[in-house]
Amino acid sequence: MALELDGNVTMRGDIGPGIRVQVVADGKRIRIVSGNELLGDWVLSDIGIAALNDGFNIRAEGEEFVLHTDDDVALADEIGLSAATPRLARMMATRHNPEERPPDELPVPERSNLPAVGFAVGGAMIVLGGTFLNIQDSRQPPALAGDPSAVEFWLAFVVGGVLMIGSAYLMSKGAKVARIVASALLVAMVVMFGILVSNSNAASSELAAYVVIAGGIVVGVAVLFSGSLGSSDE
Repeated sequence: MALELDGNVTMRGDIGPGIRVQVVADGKRIRIVSGNELLGDWVLSDIGIAALNDGFNIRAEGEEFVLHTDDDVALADEIGLSAATPRLARMMATRHNPEERPPDELPVPERSNLPAVGFAVGGAMIVLGGTFLNIQDSRQPPALAGDPSAVEFWLAFVVGGVLMIGSAYLMSKGAKVARIVASALLVAMVVMFGILVSNSNAASSELAAYVVIAGGIVVGVAVLFSGSLGSSDE
């Protein structure tokens, strides 16, 4: 597509505004018209054209004149002018620079699943401890079997541990209710464990179950109050 510009032409050495012209260039030819008069229509390779600080010096058909346009940079680009003045070169470089790109968005940090894994481990320990309570109670002599301190709580610990594992899954998905659910479950486990220990007449064989349950509670509390679950509430 041809480039069309307005400009003026002055003969080399003349002083004055020159003649208003219209310039049409398509990369191979340049055509200069003043009103209805054709001043020149040349193949670029047949003429001499050089950039000036302001405009272009053109030598054609034995004549030499200066052409000024409204957009010297566009014309220099269109005719493939490689030798440019420092001023024109700077203008061309500025024109060619791509638009400043907006700053890239900061990557969203990936949510770590380590807190959820830790909380799930605590829940699994509580499930394991509750299961130990039931197994050890079933192995007690008839006179000791059915100790309320074990029988009434083992199932609650198993269910509570399973629910903790479920809340850990919610944490891994970033559910907003995960911290609330986890806190409520831990409070329930702590209360129940306190009652169990205070009323315990457990044999030494059941102490391992207590230790495992206590360990699961400690792990859950550590994860919950370390602040690492804060991202689940955002």
